Amino acid sequence: MMKREQYKRIAAVPMIAGLLLSITMLTAQPAQAAGEKQITLTCTQDETILTGMEWRLYRVGTRDGAAVSFIPELADYSLDLGDLSAEAVDTAAKTLEGYITAAQLAPVAEGETDTNGELVFGGLENGLYLAVGKSLQVQEIIYYPSALLLEVNNADTALSYDAYPKFYAENSSSGDTMYMVKKVWVDDDDAAQERPTSVTVDLYQDGKLADTVTLNETNNWQYRWEALDDASEWVTVEREIPVHYEVMIDRNMKQFLIRNTYKAPASVTTAATTAPPETVTTAVTKEPAKLIQTGQLWWPVVPLTLGGGLLIGAGLSARRKKRGDEA
Repeated sequence: MMKREQYKRIAAVPMIAGLLLSITMLTAQPAQAAGEKQITLTCTQDETILTGMEWRLYRVGTRDGAAVSFIPELADYSLDLGDLSAEAVDTAAKTLEGYITAAQLAPVAEGETDTNGELVFGGLENGLYLAVGKSLQVQEIIYYPSALLLEVNNADTALSYDAYPKFYAENSSSGDTMYMVKKVWVDDDDAAQERPTSVTVDLYQDGKLADTVTLNETNNWQYRWEALDDASEWVTVEREIPVHYEVMIDRNMKQFLIRNTYKAPASVTTAATTAPPETVTTAVTKEPAKLIQTGQLWWPVVPLTLGGGLLIGAGLSARRKKRGDEA
């Protein structure tokens, strides 16, 4: 099994005030006991109630304003706090699902939905949580749940969150099925030389490492494999994220898209000092400060000044001419 330090940077999304989720709807209701916080998952698809669907709940960290602190097992992961969108939150949950699998984290709670398709996780403390479900077959249909990323906070002393996960559904079939993982590079046209010649990706089946593959230009940064169509859960994890890059892993039932987004380093200059040779002072390059304007445009000042000078000169010349005529 891969060590935790092999996985470094995950691109994610900001933790919004009060709530972060990749679900279709979230409502708040008074909890049964004062001070208790709980999450209720309601799992239905169209008219089908998904009874007996297994879920695991992981506490992945805490948030203090805009600052996010992850649990020790995830503390080495660098996050990109970009603009919030439903798609970005959903992808962040899928990305964290893979890295939690690789880290072999134990859930803080687990259970399965009842005859109403509901599962309650109660007695929760404040923090960020990831809910991961297992596929469920109902007659000839297999339902694949999408991971949920959400937050329990101090919005109230007693809250119950009702979450409605999203699902992929497909007809079950016998034999093998084709899977694919593909790597794409984002926003680095001017820095393509910083890309590595290859990346290593681990493939996990039902929480266990099944294979390790190398992606590069030779295989067009992609890999395909066949596996028994037995409703197994597959996740992919990229190892050793390149310097100045961050990763997001999106997926549907059979395809994984690993996106590495380039993050240009901050521009710096080294300032000479009289300090000893072993001391280096680094100064960050900044844009020159601008004067505060109060609505007055400054570009007319120069021509108006020149024009005023010309008018004064003309007046003095006319005055001398007039004195000469009087004499």
